[in-house]
Amino acid sequence: MSLRTLRANFAKPISRRAWTVGAIVGGTVFLLVMVLGWWLTTTRATPTVSPAEQQQINQAKVLQAAALDQIELGNFDAAQKLLTQAIELTPKDSGLYYYRAVTNMGMGNYDTAIEDYTIAIDANPHWALPLAGRGSAYLALGQTESALADYDKAIYLEPGSADLYTNRGQIYQQRGELDKALDDLTKAVQFSPDSVAARFNRGVLFYTLARTDDALKDFSYAINLDPTAAPSYLNRGLIYADLGETDLAKADLQKFISISDNPQWVEIAQKALADLP
Repeated sequence: MSLRTLRANFAKPISRRAWTVGAIVGGTVFLLVMVLGWWLTTTRATPTVSPAEQQQINQAKVLQAAALDQIELGNFDAAQKLLTQAIELTPKDSGLYYYRAVTNMGMGNYDTAIEDYTIAIDANPHWALPLAGRGSAYLALGQTESALADYDKAIYLEPGSADLYTNRGQIYQQRGELDKALDDLTKAVQFSPDSVAARFNRGVLFYTLARTDDALKDFSYAINLDPTAAPSYLNRGLIYADLGETDLAKADLQKFISISDNPQWVEIAQKALADLP
């Protein structure tokens, strides 16, 4: 497992020509969930406790570990039930609230996720992940000002995180603040040159800014990093189609159709293929 952003970054198109990045929420892999969070929530020093309390702590850890496995499998309801049991045993553990918020994000319960993220933030205000998670929940509810405020705080705590800059860049892009979006996405690429999400999102933004050559470079770089990243083929194929590069467009669109599991996107690619000379 690794620290990462959502793969839901690859979301619905805004036009035939350029695809925008989705809200930083959605139903694939969740924002910054595992390794760093696990380390932070399991290595904090605990005060001296009684044998009975220690037993409860141990039971809560077992439940948390099982819940993380269920999150990885996408079984958010099962994970949530395990985390709720763990919280009943150790109600002051901020990590449990964070992970339960993640399960609520997975099920689209954004208001409830915000409640759990807030508890985690209040208990541990120097932890960036709950701030980023709550920002994502706010964004899902269309509350971009609150989302930006949380991401600003998270970046202040973790100024070298490419994932945080990538996600804040998406928020700026959705708000139409394209210069700020480009600044953040470029910082993300500088911090992590091999971030597929940062490259892809910046490619979308470059094309929006009519910087076609730069967009093609970023999409191609993303494809080289991850040849299975279907949305990069679709976006690059649509650009090639607009440029009249028929053979290149066909190759990318056919590749996308062969590896994509999104029927709506496949339909768009098939239509684009049919429109080619």
